[in-house]
Order: sequence, then structure tokens, then C-alpha cells
Amino acid sequence: MSRSSKTGRTLNTLIRLGRALTDTDTPADPVRAAQQAATQALRGPVGGAAESLRRRGSQVRDQLSERADARLERLITERRAAQAAPPDPQALAVLARRRAEREARAARLRARQTLLAQAQTPAERQVMQAVVNVTGWAGGQDAPLRYTALLDQLAPRGDAATEMSVHRALWTLAERQILSVSPHGLIRAEPLRAPLALPPARPDLPES
Repeated sequence: MSRSSKTGRTLNTLIRLGRALTDTDTPADPVRAAQQAATQALRGPVGGAAESLRRRGSQVRDQLSERADARLERLITERRAAQAAPPDPQALAVLARRRAEREARAARLRARQTLLAQAQTPAERQVMQAVVNVTGWAGGQDAPLRYTALLDQLAPRGDAATEMSVHRALWTLAERQILSVSPHGLIRAEPLRAPLALPPARPDLPES
């Protein structure tokens, strides 16, 4: 992409943001505002149902795979025991690799659920859904997600009120250090951090 086209796209984004920030609270077209509110309200439940189906499908696949591998491993062990021979190292290596892959998928699914659980509003849930979909370590397909692309995805009609809700949701999540936005407008999920544990009490100090 040429420098002039990048500049033009950034300028368009700033114009859209400025329009959203200066827009009055009273909609010019009440019918259109009602339609947009209804669409916004439906996105959350539909997205949540799709995410629940995706999670359940992944869990079922892993459970079936785990059962099949456990049965195969038992058959290999029993056959080798009957033949008084050691287990086939290649077969065991394949099973171990499949087990590691299942554990990695489960870890990505847990990370995905944890990230999505950080959202507190419908707009935040839409933003988080878009981000985890392009976050490899959270079960998505690794791909860059830019600010302008997120606006195009969640506010395709350029409505000022919808864009404003996306802006607020994104920056609220960024302030909570769940997401980050680079100077070039690249959005990414921040790695999950474990909660800090309290230091153990010292037996030599009296309790207050």
C-alpha cells in the first residue's frame, strides 16, 4: 500500500472518530436509531450462542479423541504383554504427540474463555470476539487486526453512535491492559497474567 493511501485511510479514520465524538446524543432519525439498537442488541446473544457451540464442539472432539487414544494405547500394551515384547516406541510416540496436541488445544480454549470473560458490555464482547478470532494462542487464526478494520467490521455503515460504542469498548479494554493498540493501529490481546499471590506469613513475626 502506498504512503498516500495509508495517509488517506488514517485521515478517514480520524474523521469518523471526530464525527462520533461530536455527534449529539439525540439521533436525527429515530427509526434508524431503533433499527441500529436492535441490531446491536442481537449481536451479543447470537455471538454468545455461536461461541458456546464452538466450545462444546471442541470439547466433544477432544473427549472422543482421548477415549480412542486411551483404547489404542491399552490394546498396544496388552498385545505386547501377550507377546512378551516391549511396547512399540513409535506407536507410543504418536500417542504422546496426540496427547500433547489435545492439551495444547485445551490450553488455547481456556485462554479464549478467559479473554472473552473480561468483556463487561455487549460492545466489549463484540470487540473481544473479533480479537480472539485472530489470536493464535487463544484458539484463533493468527492475523493482523487494525483499528480501521475493526470499525469496518463492527460498524459497517459508519454510524456515529455505533462507532462511538466500539471506540469506548476498545479503549476501556486497553486501559484494563486486556488489549493493546500500537501507534500504527494494530490491535492485539495481551498475554494472560496469573494473579499475584500473597507472600507467605513469616513465623518469626507476630500477627497484627
